[in-house]
Amino acid sequence: MKKFRFAGALVGAVALVGLANSPALAGTDVTVYGQTIKTGCAHSSAGHFASYGEVFTVYDECTDGMDAVVKVDVAPYQSGGGYDFAIWNPNGHDGSPVTSNRSYAEGTGVCLQAGVGEYRSGEWGNWGSWSCGTA
Repeated sequence: MKKFRFAGALVGAVALVGLANSPALAGTDVTVYGQTIKTGCAHSSAGHFASYGEVFTVYDECTDGMDAVVKVDVAPYQSGGGYDFAIWNPNGHDGSPVTSNRSYAEGTGVCLQAGVGEYRSGEWGNWGSWSCGTA
């Protein structure tokens, strides 16, 4: 009987060592683009979620006089077009992105939608498609 207990304990210890040495679950990055309002621009804005570190970045992709904005919906997802927060890049098309560092549990779903607007008035539109990743 002692042999079986020892064997069981040994198997359990080996399993724990294997689990401790396994890599963390990898998340899924996501990039979204807002619709353009100016000919000659492929996109008006872009948003990126980097799963490692949970960093959001918003880029103004076109010199169109509008500000870039990204809506973020974190699981559990909002219904009826809702979202949890928005990140604006009011810097204009000067090449400087805006970043927002957050913290979520591994495996948490994160969805983004990029658009354009006017930061001061809060008006926005020209939304691209929603796309989702995981932390």
